[in-house]
Amino acid sequence: MIKVRKNYIVTILLVSFFLLSQVASSQTDGAITTSGTLSHDEVWSGEVHVTGDVVIPEGITLTVRAGTTITFTPNSSDNDVETAVLNELWLHKSNLIVRGDLIIQGKENNRVVIGGLDLDANRSIPAWWGGIIFEGLNVASLIEYTEIRYADVALVFTGSSLPWIVNSAIANNGVGIMTFDLSSPRIIGNVIERNKLWSISCYDYSFPMISYNIIESSEVGIGCEDFSSPIIQYNTFSNNSVDILIQDDSNPTKLGNIFKNNEVRTDIKG
Repeated sequence: MIKVRKNYIVTILLVSFFLLSQVASSQTDGAITTSGTLSHDEVWSGEVHVTGDVVIPEGITLTVRAGTTITFTPNSSDNDVETAVLNELWLHKSNLIVRGDLIIQGKENNRVVIGGLDLDANRSIPAWWGGIIFEGLNVASLIEYTEIRYADVALVFTGSSLPWIVNSAIANNGVGIMTFDLSSPRIIGNVIERNKLWSISCYDYSFPMISYNIIESSEVGIGCEDFSSPIIQYNTFSNNSVDILIQDDSNPTKLGNIFKNNEVRTDIKG
C-alpha cells in the first residue's frame, strides 16, 4: 500500500474531512440510482452495477462506503448525458458526472473498487466504461483509498473543480487523469500506472497539485499543454516513454521529483 508522507498538507486534509466523513457516515442507506440523476443525497455500499450515466447535481452528495465495488455495463449506456468537454469520448459509455459532490470513503485495508471484469467466451476481459467527470466546484469531494480501472479516462476535472484524490490506485485505463479550464484538484500519494496514453494530462489554465505520487509505465507520465500550470513535486516517475511533456506555453512548477528508467527525461516542445 502507498502512504502519503507525513507533512502539513496531509494533516490539513485529514482534519478538514473528519467532520464531513462523520456526517456522511451517519446517513442511512436506501435506494440507489444506477442510471439517471440523483434527486437527493445517496449512500452506496456493497455491489453496485451502473447501466447508464449517473448525474450528481449541484447541492447533492453521493457517498460511497469502504468495501464497495462499482461495475458498469461494458461499452454501453442507457442514459447518455452531454458533458462539458470531449463529449464524443464518453458517448455510449456509462459515466459518473459530478456537479455536486462525490465522497468515496475507502480505507487502507478495505478499498473501494470502481471498474470490473466481464465474462466473455469463458474468459474475463475489462468491462470498459467512460469515467468520473467533475463539472462543478466540488469543494467537498474526496476520493481516498480507491482503485479506478478500465475507464476511457478515469478522472476528468473541468470548470473550477477542487476535489482531493489521495492514497488511491489509478491503473489500466486509457488515460488516468485529465484537467481542464481552471480546475485545481489535489492529487496526492497515489499510484498512477499502466495507463495506455497519459497518466496525467493538464490542459487550458488548469493548475492541479500533483504531489508524492508514483507515476509509471505509461506513454507519458505528465503532459502539460495549453497554458496549464501544474505543481509537480516529490513524485516518482519510472518506466514511462516520456516522464514530463511540456508544450504549448504551459508552465509547470517542478520540485524534488525522482526519475527512474524513463526513455525520455522532460520532453519540451514548442
